[in-house]
Amino acid sequence: MTRRLVRACFPWVLLVSLVAGCRGNGGPARPPEGAPPPANTTDPHWVAQHTPPAKIAVVFVHGIFGDTVGTWTHAGGTSMFDLIRQNPAIGPKVDLLAFGYTSNMLTAGSLDVQEAANLLHARLQFHGVFDYPAIVFVTHSMGGLVVLRELLTQRAILPKVKGLVFYGTPQEGAQISQIAKMVANNPALEQMLPADRNGYLRLLNDEWRSLPSRPPVRCAYEKRPTYGVLIVPWESATRFCDGAPVAIDADHLQLVKPDRAGHDAMVVLANALDEFVLNERLTATLELPDFSPEGDTRVFTLRDPFGRESARLVNGGGTPLRYTVAQVDPDLFVWPDDTPKELPANSTGTMRFALGLGASATEYRFTLTSDVTPPVPVVVKVPDLAALAGARESLAREVSTAVTGLLEREGTRFRAAPAGTPDVLDAVTRAARDVVVRRSPDLPESAAWVVTADLMDAGNWQGLAIRALRQAEAASPATARSPNVQRLAGLVGAQAGEARVFVEAPTPRVPPATGERLQPFTTAGAADAAAVLAAAMRDIPTLKAQGLSLDGDLQRAKGNPRGAQQFYSEAAAIRATPSVTRRLERVQRPGR
Repeated sequence: MTRRLVRACFPWVLLVSLVAGCRGNGGPARPPEGAPPPANTTDPHWVAQHTPPAKIAVVFVHGIFGDTVGTWTHAGGTSMFDLIRQNPAIGPKVDLLAFGYTSNMLTAGSLDVQEAANLLHARLQFHGVFDYPAIVFVTHSMGGLVVLRELLTQRAILPKVKGLVFYGTPQEGAQISQIAKMVANNPALEQMLPADRNGYLRLLNDEWRSLPSRPPVRCAYEKRPTYGVLIVPWESATRFCDGAPVAIDADHLQLVKPDRAGHDAMVVLANALDEFVLNERLTATLELPDFSPEGDTRVFTLRDPFGRESARLVNGGGTPLRYTVAQVDPDLFVWPDDTPKELPANSTGTMRFALGLGASATEYRFTLTSDVTPPVPVVVKVPDLAALAGARESLAREVSTAVTGLLEREGTRFRAAPAGTPDVLDAVTRAARDVVVRRSPDLPESAAWVVTADLMDAGNWQGLAIRALRQAEAASPATARSPNVQRLAGLVGAQAGEARVFVEAPTPRVPPATGERLQPFTTAGAADAAAVLAAAMRDIPTLKAQGLSLDGDLQRAKGNPRGAQQFYSEAAAIRATPSVTRRLERVQRPGR
């Protein structure tokens, strides 16, 4: 009879003992007769916080039978918090937050996993944990499930979470839940049933595994039973773990109550912190390895004007940063042009530059700002203007040859097409763009179209330049709104007599040009190929005005104003754009 009574009472005795052991500083002990198990009433709080705060927040989350502080405290009074603070390699670098929540094991009122996760999120926000560059969660028992649910519900914080440390977290259920359900109606305990009978834990596992990027998890598990029951055995404590889990010679209740710095629980935590955060640069840093320092200014030397060279922007820290390119000088194009832009943690971005066809200076400036550095003045230097002119000439010659080849291949079809056929104009513009891409294959698509538009405008083909700018807008709406592309669009629109260049972005008004842009097709090294192109264009109705205008420019370059006047007059008869009209006036009245 006595043995039957003991067996019948065993679950109740075990649970009362477990509750007392989890909440107190010592081992399992029976509470006074008739007294209800104590509830966790200790508010979450910073156990240690530096002034100013450290870069790393370590957040402790107890289990369903636990206490905000008592869970982590040995019978002798030493706590895991104390041992971390006393470690010279860890203590000065971390702030410690102890999180607690209502967890009445044997009575109603405990929070379930989702409720505890919601409270955890509110407390993290209240205590400013999200302001830290790095967060590490340390959990005992069901606290690990609470943290997993928080991270799956609030995924925006995942980049700051550098790792999780699970001590005895039931990842497939726990033996104690089966005992507890005999004596308590507690929804939180129901969520700790073995996985084959618990859809909640299976769903939690599937969601966690489906994350494309998740923080690493280190695990430890108990080797000793608690009153004959192994609460969270190896197979249940290791499912979410990365790397080999560590066995600790303790029961479930004493697992996180270390009494000395060399305790295995402290070794697990110290190793995890060292791996996750202590050997990393946590805060974002903006490094410019391809820019030479000259006082407060950074200098980039540009030898190719069409974007073939790149400059690196490096974020060597563990958090993202945002940077902005501003105050860019005219005739300098900078990509990316959709700033402010985010540079992820520990990553490298690329910056590219191109010079407009009107560029003639040896230095161009812009400002690089970020949320981690003061504004950085940048100078782009052009050390060899002769080489710059040669690159322009080479590009013009290559474009002339490519477009001439297109017109020869498609001549019959293009000649049969009526004047103003869009397909003909688009084909010519694409052929020019393809040359730019072959020369500078790493340029963004929108940038290649901008370089093409600039070349078309310099060649006095504003209609083709407009088509190229619209392609740039289609590739990147931000490009169409960047200041120097806006300036180019305003110039193109004024030369073409078009009030609107882009489809969506506005077209600024610019003053009438007082001079002419450099004509790269008429230079000595490009003129022969351009003359062949001009003749081929004159033979196609849609391109005849462009061919005549190019012929006029070639005659002017040769010193033949009379011949130029004839070609400009014929071009103006087809379409008298402001650009062609000004050219005609200049050859008729040279002093003008």
